[in-house]
Amino acid sequence: MSASTKRLDYNSVPPRATSSRAIRNEIVPTNSQGSYTMNSQIIFDLPANLNNTFCDFQSSYVKATVTNGDGADIKFHGGGFPTCIKQIVLELGGQTLFSCDNWNTLYEMMLSLDTSASFRNNAGQRLFGAGGDFDGATITHTTNNSRDVCFPLVLTPLMANRYFPLIGRDRLRIRLILDTSARSLLGAATDAEVTISNVSLVTYSLELGNDVMAMVAANSGGQMKIAMPSYQHHQASLSNSATSLVATLGFSMSSLNRILIAQTRQTAVAANNHIGNRSRLRLNRFFVTIGGVKYPMRDVQDVGVAATTTGAGAEPFAEALISQRALCAWTHDSSIQADGGFAILEGAGNTSAATGSFLIDLDLESQRVAGGESSLGLVAGVNCVGQVVQLTMEYAAAATNNHVVDVFGEHTILCSLDLNTLTWSIAI
Repeated sequence: MSASTKRLDYNSVPPRATSSRAIRNEIVPTNSQGSYTMNSQIIFDLPANLNNTFCDFQSSYVKATVTNGDGADIKFHGGGFPTCIKQIVLELGGQTLFSCDNWNTLYEMMLSLDTSASFRNNAGQRLFGAGGDFDGATITHTTNNSRDVCFPLVLTPLMANRYFPLIGRDRLRIRLILDTSARSLLGAATDAEVTISNVSLVTYSLELGNDVMAMVAANSGGQMKIAMPSYQHHQASLSNSATSLVATLGFSMSSLNRILIAQTRQTAVAANNHIGNRSRLRLNRFFVTIGGVKYPMRDVQDVGVAATTTGAGAEPFAEALISQRALCAWTHDSSIQADGGFAILEGAGNTSAATGSFLIDLDLESQRVAGGESSLGLVAGVNCVGQVVQLTMEYAAAATNNHVVDVFGEHTILCSLDLNTLTWSIAI
């Protein structure tokens, strides 16, 4: 059998899209009050009961203007304005679809894993004030003391590779809970001196023709099902006298796909990077037990030394790339060597060289296929419903400062919209 390249196939052309139109909307906060300060919350309510209408969240973003009312300049952390968001909560009708505390810590971790310093210094800086160093964009205290930002709602179930139906009876509520200035900004500004105004959620909606909508409804079998990535959070404390940590995580989901861990200083200093400054400490090994079964069966080990020039962090980072499906992807972009780098022991976060980017990303899927937020691949995580999930970490020596250990469990949830009752159900 002979064959030729598809570049010589002049018969195949893209099919024309079905009857539809894209509509750009701007949704103002439900708790609209002109402006917001740090340590407050912003609430968006998406419309419901819209005929034949779906929301494309991968083409949607939040826009706002951040103003500095302090007597000195302030700076974003390296992740830009999204690092100022401590928690995101999604409510669907009377159900909680998603609630992730310390979301900004997870965001900074994934930004280090998945973006290059070039992106952060270019598109990231222009969009939301990011930077390739330990600090991001500056907002001065004199002229031009404000900055516009635009950012998508990444690391939420809304980033699933499906349009979100707005035809149901239940409206979707999005809560953005802002962090304090001391934790999420560089500078001496108080919460009241940093204001966020002109806030809106820009969405693109897809409106289908009646014939196309009838075809979509018929093909769905009476239910529109969406498999979505989601995250649960647990926080533990590590004192400056402890050489081990055993934490019961409280995770309960049918498919625990991966576990991400960050170790950050317990006390925030206003002039220092706090959220994005992750310590390695003198970690020797770590593992997770689920229902008494150890994952992985052989420990992931680190060198446990204080020096940063002996290959510290190499094995944990290899495991992180496996979880990212990027171990053999030589073109994969990351910025984990930015600032003090992946192997820095316990930086203060007051300078670039003293800001660490260490993290742990442990894959728990039994069948590793291409996946991620935009394409979930197989649902192959560990079922831990009714199981005790524990994290064990051992160190060669105690830390100098008290730390908090943030643990995030990525899992798959299933949302179903019943086309008869137009109500949602959520399975975790």
